[in-house]
Amino acid sequence: MLRCRPAAGRAPSRTSLSKVVERMTITTPLTRLNLYSMMYLIRRTEEMLMAEYHPADEMRCPMHFCIGQEAMPAALSRVIARNDVLMSHYRSHGYYLAKGAPLDAMVAEFYGKATGANSGVAGSMELGAHEYNFYSGAIVAGSLFIPLGAAFSQKYRRLSDISVSVIGDGVFDEGITYEVFNLAALHRLPMLIICENNRYAAHTALEQRQANPLLAEHAEVFGLPIARLDGNDCELLYETLSRIVPEIRSGKGPCFIEIETYRHCGHVGPGDDSGLGYRSADEIEHWKARDPVSTLRARLADSVDFAELERLERRIEGDVLGAIDRAKGADVADFEAILSNNWSNEYAAVVREFTRGATASFEGSQAEARPGPF
Repeated sequence: MLRCRPAAGRAPSRTSLSKVVERMTITTPLTRLNLYSMMYLIRRTEEMLMAEYHPADEMRCPMHFCIGQEAMPAALSRVIARNDVLMSHYRSHGYYLAKGAPLDAMVAEFYGKATGANSGVAGSMELGAHEYNFYSGAIVAGSLFIPLGAAFSQKYRRLSDISVSVIGDGVFDEGITYEVFNLAALHRLPMLIICENNRYAAHTALEQRQANPLLAEHAEVFGLPIARLDGNDCELLYETLSRIVPEIRSGKGPCFIEIETYRHCGHVGPGDDSGLGYRSADEIEHWKARDPVSTLRARLADSVDFAELERLERRIEGDVLGAIDRAKGADVADFEAILSNNWSNEYAAVVREFTRGATASFEGSQAEARPGPF
């Protein structure tokens, strides 16, 4: 049985985190359909991009697909707000869509077009949507320590917004991870940390990297309330988040959620990487049998007309195909416009304010200092 328990040695800070975590069957048929719609959008976007990636060779960036890991972004999409900060690891397409950012801009970004979310210069691994407070990056644990700063800012300004950090199990190999856990708990920051444990950091299995593979326990040591959840059960994730997120907003401090999940596709690109020797075909098939999209679709059978469901799926597929067509037809970004986004001949106003009256401690034009008597 999966348990969600408070940190050892501390009184429970949330009653919702002190009992067994299981589906409470509070999800309405409409919410269930909305969850499925988001999961299906993520899945078909990834599948259609994969079909285009190698044959056409027009997407000018490495791609990290999230097929098999759609349940958490879909669940999160129902509880996160526009002003909340969300930062993901580089397998980020699902979380970008879950934040409400536009599909067209994401696809155009992969094609390196001016209409892309980042003018075609970030690609997949650095995908962002600043107006939606969504960010991602390839630095391992970057999606952990940057939201820590955002959460500190939110608390300092006494906002009701929260910061959500989405990390992979590979961040537990980084020392800064444990500094973040300590600071988040110490300052009771409005931070939700979601660890997608898909058992591999690139090509290396968790058991080969961690003496204690129970990752949530690493966070619990620092005083973070923890939950371990089935990452394939979208309803369970949604119902758990529906309890936890309002409590984080109300000032009760951070929470750490570890979900057991799995990516069906290769580490990079659309290929099946079982031939590389680090994943067996049987292992991949075992996880495909627990596929979150088909599982929720089966649950919809009693509450949604099948013809209506097919219409929804066809509409989503049409949206994705349209986004791909529009991306192919768009212009590439203007070089001067890109440069203007990355270079300025003067400091920002806030920097000028902080440095007013300061005296430089180093003069670049001074002569070389050489210790004597040489």
